[in-house]
Amino acid sequence: MTSLSSFSRRLTLLLSCCLVSLTLCAQSAEYRAMHQGNRAFLAKDYARAEQCYRAALKANPSSVRAHFNLGDAFLAQNNAKSAMQEYAQVAERETNKTVKAMALHNIGYIHHTQKQYDQAIDYYKRALRLNPHDADTRYNLALCQKMQRQQNKDNQQNQQKQQNQQQNQQQNKSQDQQQNQQKQQQQSRMSDDNAQQLLNLSRQAERQTQEKVKRAARPRPRQLEKNW
Repeated sequence: MTSLSSFSRRLTLLLSCCLVSLTLCAQSAEYRAMHQGNRAFLAKDYARAEQCYRAALKANPSSVRAHFNLGDAFLAQNNAKSAMQEYAQVAERETNKTVKAMALHNIGYIHHTQKQYDQAIDYYKRALRLNPHDADTRYNLALCQKMQRQQNKDNQQNQQKQQNQQQNQQQNKSQDQQQNQQKQQQQSRMSDDNAQQLLNLSRQAERQTQEKVKRAARPRPRQLEKNW
């Protein structure tokens, strides 16, 4: 029993050493990939930076910092959708309030650039609750609120403009209908006048014809030949 217990302890120790070794290797691989990604990012080689950050996540899938940096790489390549997904991972998993606030700030920034002001304001406020002294977030929030007010004003003006256009169209349509009705009435009167004229001419021609018939129907007297 003593021998078995000793073997068990040695096996546990061996497994522990293997786990520590694997953990150190993973951390080392993650560190190298993160370092290479940061160098590529600073060199503005964002595609290369993305590859390195992905490699860091492969070495350590729970690396919140790798998710954050990958989000930065996506954002630098104008891939806002993927960037937002990475920042959302950070906002959900990160325990450091400052880093979590930065992720929320960046999500707000993406909504801000897409003119989704309601969502942007919400994320900026959430970031400020975690880090009230962040001047950049406070500035973006004030700017976003200003742009939202301008957007609402523009929308109201556009709605009023559309209403005016619809009213003008209806008025023009009504005027066109009235003009068409008047034109039709005039054409109808002209048609009636023409028909009356034709009827009068027809009656006159008929009377003339009857008169000719009457004259033709009168008996003609015979006259004697006067030989004397």
